[in-house]
Amino acid sequence: FLQLFFRDGKDTVQTSYKDILIKKLIGSTASVIMSLILNTFAKAISCLVIFFAMSIIAHADEWDFALRRAKKEDKPTILYFFTPYCFYCQSMDKEVLANKEVFAILNKNVVYLRIDVEKREDLARFYGVRGYPTTVFLQPNGQQIIQIPGYINRKDFKKLLTFVTGKHYKTMNLREFLQKTACLEPLKNRPEPQQIFHPIWKG
Repeated sequence: FLQLFFRDGKDTVQTSYKDILIKKLIGSTASVIMSLILNTFAKAISCLVIFFAMSIIAHADEWDFALRRAKKEDKPTILYFFTPYCFYCQSMDKEVLANKEVFAILNKNVVYLRIDVEKREDLARFYGVRGYPTTVFLQPNGQQIIQIPGYINRKDFKKLLTFVTGKHYKTMNLREFLQKTACLEPLKNRPEPQQIFHPIWKG
């Protein structure tokens, strides 16, 4: 009986040690796994922060590069402010900017930059954009020639391109150019901006 008792006691002690060792191994394994998860998560967050930071820098550099390129190549700059959900922006993209003749001029004779207002609100404020689409025409030195709010039809847009690429702004304003060439309707007959673009705010 005593032998059985001591044998059982020894087995019990050995079993308890095994349980402790197993628990320690499980605990240490769980700690290692948790540490790996946390380190991986931290690295992922760090990569995301770097990615978004680089995206912001890239957008900023894109605008700055466009202005420097325009000055170097002596070309006017066209800044096209839009938002993805703007109906008139989508219409102008399809009916005007996607036109082969217009695209050829934008690609060859000007420095053309599309600006998503949601991503670059700072530029929208800088140029006083009150709605979208808004097209800003700049001289090669960055000085503003004219800003046109709202949808611009293809015919009008081509004449605006002629006005800026031909540097007619140096000798006359846009109204005088249109009246002289008689290529467009008088500006007074154009729809009000509020009818052809999305205002950022009313008033």
